[in-house]
Amino acid sequence: MKHWKMTAVLSKFRSLLLAVFYKDGWSNLSQSDVLVVRHDADCGYQHAGKAYSPIIDTIVEECFKKEISVQSIATPISRLVGDLAYNSPAAFNRSLIFVALLVRMLSVFICREKSKEYGVSRKTVVWLKILNVVKPKLVISIQPDLALCRACRVSGISVYDIQHGVIAKDNKWYGDILPNKVAASDLPDGFLCWDQRSAEYLESWAPKRGVTINVIGHPWFHRFQFPSDEDLLVQDALSKGKIFFDEKPVILVALQWGLHIHYYPQSDFNKVMCKALESVIKQTHNRYNWLIRLHPIQMTGDEGEYCEKYLAQEFGGLAGVEWRQASLLPLPILLSQASLHITDMSSVVIEASWFGLPSALLNPHLNKGGVLEGLYEHERRSGIATVLEQDAATIELWIDEKLSCVHSTSSVAPQGGIQAILDKAMVKA
Repeated sequence: MKHWKMTAVLSKFRSLLLAVFYKDGWSNLSQSDVLVVRHDADCGYQHAGKAYSPIIDTIVEECFKKEISVQSIATPISRLVGDLAYNSPAAFNRSLIFVALLVRMLSVFICREKSKEYGVSRKTVVWLKILNVVKPKLVISIQPDLALCRACRVSGISVYDIQHGVIAKDNKWYGDILPNKVAASDLPDGFLCWDQRSAEYLESWAPKRGVTINVIGHPWFHRFQFPSDEDLLVQDALSKGKIFFDEKPVILVALQWGLHIHYYPQSDFNKVMCKALESVIKQTHNRYNWLIRLHPIQMTGDEGEYCEKYLAQEFGGLAGVEWRQASLLPLPILLSQASLHITDMSSVVIEASWFGLPSALLNPHLNKGGVLEGLYEHERRSGIATVLEQDAATIELWIDEKLSCVHSTSSVAPQGGIQAILDKAMVKA
């Protein structure tokens, strides 16, 4: 564990140094109708040799179809910028990280809350300068920075937070920080949600604080639900999407980064998955096909090297286990060929339910009294998701039981789409 922590610290320090010496992208900004903001961690796909954010860059493509210009920006600390990523996102690592470092130093001399407020105010200045150059009519971001929201409100520009994972009362950002600890002036104007169930919790507090809720569906999933012959990305992915060609059931495992930091500080945790699941995969690889999907963060840098080494060591010789293609292909394609889904607590539970796929959740903090007990309430009540003990026999029994049942294969239906938000912004302008 000490080695992992030291490696993580060194990795962050290297990223910080690169970011500080990387010139801010002022010269890469251009006046645009829409400004989109994302981080490297949101870029879980590669298209035409460039990093691609399934959610944000799908919106970018929707804008281009309507001849709406878009400026992309990568948040700190991002390396997938410029020519490395779709729509050449500009980076402002130096300016924004400098503020963060200054806040850290100030917190030693003044109270933490005052230093944080100073940081938001200084970052707001940076965002105001960006907005002044781009002059967007609309801003869409994955979990937008408080300073970005403040700058947009000051500038009279609508800013939306588009859903990228689970939204629930036990999610710290949406369940505590935004509703209880953030001033109304620092909230987004609206939330763009995947489905009505994802919007239900927000309805308990957001409208009271002047924040709208729009159910737009999942932009990335809609592309694969109704594939267009003209969508080259989708057609390319579909052409190489099949991984296993036998008749064995396919089980998808969605991994997550940082589990050893947030939930399993024990020194014997392997940093990737619980021992029970590892054991089940080894014991059943001849009966089932296993697709192991890494989180984007687990595919780069020191984290990527560690995960590749672990997976190759534990499963490299097993014909029924695959993780490289499974980590690169679009999630909708994997779900369309899977029979079951297993995860620690990934939001893939939601997407899997749209395909009628049962999910097994292995995080013990999801049990009653745990810090995550409120997550996936709808899926758990409906029976499509089940919390299991981290026990090999229990997991195998669940697999046998679920495979013996017939499950619905219908996927999520479109609900409104992003077009209405884009049209509204253009009309308002």
